[in-house]
Amino acid sequence: MNLLDGFLISTETGNIMFNMLLGLIAGIIIAAGYVWANRNQKFSKNFVITVLLMPAIMTVIIPFIASDLKKTLSLAGIFALVRFRSVPGDSKDILYVFFSLSTGVIIGLNSYFVAFALVFVVTILFILLSLLWKVEDKQILKITIPEDMNYKDVFNDIFEKYLEKYDVKNVKTSNMGTLFTISYWVQPKKEMDAKAFIDELRTRNGNLNIILENPDDQLVPVL
Repeated sequence: MNLLDGFLISTETGNIMFNMLLGLIAGIIIAAGYVWANRNQKFSKNFVITVLLMPAIMTVIIPFIASDLKKTLSLAGIFALVRFRSVPGDSKDILYVFFSLSTGVIIGLNSYFVAFALVFVVTILFILLSLLWKVEDKQILKITIPEDMNYKDVFNDIFEKYLEKYDVKNVKTSNMGTLFTISYWVQPKKEMDAKAFIDELRTRNGNLNIILENPDDQLVPVL
């Protein structure tokens, strides 16, 4: 077999290149929709690049494995390995990865109308839902206090200074019952100085542990 045969452009190769171009166009639309829907929120640029390029990559892979069960199972194994070596994201990002991947698969199978119908319908719905629902900037605050401290109102003045909203999530004991850990749902004020906030809490709780962390996005309806 002549090595140069692999560089010849056959009808099948031309079809794959055409599908790759369509996959890239679909990926741009998908990525643009994601960026638009999340324009007022923080998002990963690496994730945007991923959903942009994934359809084009899948359109190239599908023709080589569509008729071979062993290759299909091998690809599934690779995806499983990547999934378990990745840090889990929030549910909408996982859905968007699946959406991007599915689009590439459908284009790779030459179902262009179905693929772009899926792209436009899901992208438009995603943008509409982002306009109808807003992400509440909630965080979880965990404060450790001595067992003899009454936590009910002890931090209220500090909370009112730095937070829009706050509510007790749960209370549990630690260190053989000598300490309490109180978890709060909190919504910081805009431009809150997190260091100053934590410093004031530390002076109140005896310099014990304080943790301020971000949970998965909490969706609340716009009123």
